[in-house]
Amino acid sequence: MKALACVSALFVALLFVVPQCLGQAFPSKPVRVVIPFPPGGPTDITIRLLAQKLSERWSQPLVPEYRPGANTIIGTEAVVKSAADGHTLLFTVDSTVTTNPSLYAKLSYDPMRDLAPVTLVAWTPLAIVVKADTGPKNLAELIQFARANPGKVNFSAGSITSRLTGELFKRQLGLDVVLIPYAGARAVEGLLSGDINFLIAAASTVLPFIKSGRFRALAATGGQPIRSMPGVPTVAEAARLPDFDSAVWIGLFAPARTPTEIVAQLHRDIVQVIALPEVRERLESIGVEPETKSPAEFSAFIRKETAFWSQLIRQSGFRVE
Repeated sequence: MKALACVSALFVALLFVVPQCLGQAFPSKPVRVVIPFPPGGPTDITIRLLAQKLSERWSQPLVPEYRPGANTIIGTEAVVKSAADGHTLLFTVDSTVTTNPSLYAKLSYDPMRDLAPVTLVAWTPLAIVVKADTGPKNLAELIQFARANPGKVNFSAGSITSRLTGELFKRQLGLDVVLIPYAGARAVEGLLSGDINFLIAAASTVLPFIKSGRFRALAATGGQPIRSMPGVPTVAEAARLPDFDSAVWIGLFAPARTPTEIVAQLHRDIVQVIALPEVRERLESIGVEPETKSPAEFSAFIRKETAFWSQLIRQSGFRVE
């Protein structure tokens, strides 16, 4: 009987020990995070900061892997085809999941089917900017100038979301302004050279030029003012468009069918890292505003964003250049 009791006690103990061991198994090797952009910019700075803190927490390295090309499609495909064990992740911006499905007729992945949303990580607010020495003094002047010169005012925007923000701006105000589609950061060069009248770009991109006095920010395109640009109104305020709200966000995804407990751990760890004062201060100093959402909240948010942008793309006939 004593032997049977010992065996029973050992079995009960194992019931508690085994789940704990399984829970500690992730990550069991280096974690690869795919960034579907070239190195540089706010996305790069953000993931490197997270990688440092998460590597310390996990005692396993979080290794950024850059897979740029085709408006983030190449990198996303690589993650979709990876093992769903949490050791390959995707760190990308909104257009990967919200607008690419409407812009590409034969997209090889379905974001809601092939990716598991882990968490929103941060916003990179957009701003409408002009040259400080020759441009309008405020958004009202820009709108007045555009209305007085239909078809003769042009703007640039590097990312898909900033271009669509320009389309939204045009449509809601009834403006006839022309998009000049510079690639990525080269959009800044167009404004510096005077080839374009205004620019819609991430706050993190234009902030150094604003601080140096070369650019003037007329408005923030999101629903809230930009922390790093005090005194700059939103488009909603300055143009009296109460529903105008557009900004680029950055999020983390895993391949579909990644175990829910791993997704939950990833979310929990990132929330704790984002809450660190040194992380928040560093991100806010470059114009990036940290914010997290639970996997369920993030999934619902993506569906809402996708519905909004797909309707605008359909109505406007917007196409990728």
